[in-house]
Amino acid sequence: MTRSCRNRSFPNGGALTWVLRGLARYFSLSLAAWIGSLPLSALYFHLFSPISPLANLIAVPLGTAALMANLGALICGAWLPFATELFNNAAWFLMAAMTDVSEWFTQIPGSYVYVRAPSWMWIGVYYGVVIVALSGWLKLRSGKFFATAATVLIAIIYFVQWEKSRANTELTVLPLDGGHAVFVNGAGRNNQWLVDCGNADAVNFTLTPFLRAQGMNKIPRLVLTEGDAKNCGGEASLEQLFGVRKLWTSSIHFRSAVYNKTVESFENPPSRHRIFNCGDTNGCWRILWPSTTNDLSRADDNALVLLGNFSGTKVLLFSDLSPAGQSALLALTNDLHADIVIAGLPASGEPLGDALADAIQPGVIVIADSDYPPMRRASRKLKERLEQRAVPIIYTRDSDAVKIVINKTGWKLSAMDGQKFSSNP
Repeated sequence: MTRSCRNRSFPNGGALTWVLRGLARYFSLSLAAWIGSLPLSALYFHLFSPISPLANLIAVPLGTAALMANLGALICGAWLPFATELFNNAAWFLMAAMTDVSEWFTQIPGSYVYVRAPSWMWIGVYYGVVIVALSGWLKLRSGKFFATAATVLIAIIYFVQWEKSRANTELTVLPLDGGHAVFVNGAGRNNQWLVDCGNADAVNFTLTPFLRAQGMNKIPRLVLTEGDAKNCGGEASLEQLFGVRKLWTSSIHFRSAVYNKTVESFENPPSRHRIFNCGDTNGCWRILWPSTTNDLSRADDNALVLLGNFSGTKVLLFSDLSPAGQSALLALTNDLHADIVIAGLPASGEPLGDALADAIQPGVIVIADSDYPPMRRASRKLKERLEQRAVPIIYTRDSDAVKIVINKTGWKLSAMDGQKFSSNP
């Protein structure tokens, strides 16, 4: 009698088999949902999470139970307040449990990584491959032939696009609450640099979403150009959210407590902190300023000046170099020609004095100013003076972020407000 009842309840040979088959079906459903949403997750959230199918085995039933508890509370309403309160508390507990489970899975190493958004073309290719693979068409002889040909074609297209993108270097200028950052993204980790990072709010609300959209999970190199908190105050948040492998600074000592605390945090081990000296060459960069022999004392006087050479296109980063620093730089060298100049606003005076601009002869100028605080806005006097140079000038207060793509054929600049310029108009 007992055996008969057991067989009727679990017709396939026992409770364990029944449970395992149920879990297998549920996991297959979770896996199918993960496969179907994979490219959309990368497109809209810039995320790839290989652990999602496993996490959903626990999180989804908790969410379903929470919805059922909410429905129970809605049904009971005011006519059965005791049950309504129980249902509401149960829903809160289940939602809290689902949140905790999700957070626990994210703590597992490799549970998720940030990726660049795929193009619509590659999303279409992905879904096409999935549909063909699951349709059974590959079992036919003709299906195998066409699948092989399609695979070869996809591989060729991917290689051509990869080879083309590998030759590109992208520079993005981001205005950040009175400061600015320049993200340099070339082929390979050795050509990825973040120059300055803004304050803590800028890191949390502007820089972090941008870097994650670029597929950045760790910052290989962070360069701090000077000690002002508007350019380096967010490093602690950046370290917490991403982690920074190496910090690069000049040899100048700044009085800024925020800057010095940041440098000290990279002294253990000492190999994490590297020094740029005037005249040094590091990868694509040549360091033009500050000179260790100068007697200028203000922070903006000693802002780091970097000259980058990317496939023959020269980019000059001035940070917030003051007029006194500009004069000292000109006295040190007149080898300053560059195709693109990116400069912030010094605390006093103007960027890119006439003598300095004459020595550079730029093809385009980007002034990293912003709406707030008011002293970080480019003045009318500065705009009128630079307009006389008859070259394109972009102010990030108006244009917002600016993206520059450089390859062997030249450079192309595009701003968020629609402005576009190139070396080959």
